[in-house]
Amino acid sequence: MRENAYARTEDHQAALWADRLATTALSRQEAARLEAWLSANPRREALLAAHRDLITSAPLRRALVQARASGARKAKPRSLGSPIWTLAGVTLAAAIAVIAWPRPALDLKTPQGRQQVQVLADGSRLTLNGDSQARVTLARRKRDVRLDHGEAFFKVAHDPSRPFTVHARDASVTALGTAFNVNRLADATEITVHEGKVRVAATTTRDRPIVVVAGESVRVSARGIEGRVKFNPAIADDWRSGWIELNNGRLGDLVTELNRANATRPLRLGEPALAELRLTGRFRATAPRETAALVAATHGLALHEAPDATVLATTSGR
Repeated sequence: MRENAYARTEDHQAALWADRLATTALSRQEAARLEAWLSANPRREALLAAHRDLITSAPLRRALVQARASGARKAKPRSLGSPIWTLAGVTLAAAIAVIAWPRPALDLKTPQGRQQVQVLADGSRLTLNGDSQARVTLARRKRDVRLDHGEAFFKVAHDPSRPFTVHARDASVTALGTAFNVNRLADATEITVHEGKVRVAATTTRDRPIVVVAGESVRVSARGIEGRVKFNPAIADDWRSGWIELNNGRLGDLVTELNRANATRPLRLGEPALAELRLTGRFRATAPRETAALVAATHGLALHEAPDATVLATTSGR
């Protein structure tokens, strides 16, 4: 295949994305571009996952050294970072077969203001919000994600033989063919289902597990599983699109979301009691000070600058 023709193939595009994901976290704009590219063709998820395996496979790296030593042709680098290799005489399927189970755990971490899209080896896609941390373990009989901090959106590849479960503080969430969001907040974990359904269990109480379907969200805390909230997934925005929607939500949760989305000066509440102030509305995630000013004007609060943060407080607390 001629070089310029190969550059237009999905295989080459997947290789470039795999290389980009291996070198640094994606910006918000890059994450949106990757999401659009993956959504345009269902086979691209598996193709990208295969290339990510190729990049991280130690056995494959050894095979590359042996291939070059025996005169194999090295492809020219076409990426922003480390080179991408094309193996002469070795099929993609054969290369992937070198990678054995169990796979090593994959640790993911993002700073404030940056999102990361991670396509897993099983074809599932994980989008990590800013200031978040997770560990992914894929085994023969199960797929586990431990969300240690922050928030993540999951679009899970169907594989009934290997349950996909997310563990987050007091909750475990098992996908039943679905797309869902898990958000670790100060006092609870919020699960929001956009497609399909999940099974939610409380790990610290005797509550019976429940099934949560698309258009529903629940919270799990040390008290157990709390009431369902309905929403319309067809029109609802979320943090991936740069918006935060609250329906009688806590001001403390809004501040957490705003700080995840921005690497600028953090927003802080002047008094702990303000965290329980209830809000309903749609807020721009990338404009923390403007959002705080709107909340202050609406609820009779004061906004001022401290040495380390922008502070939202009662007038008397200033």
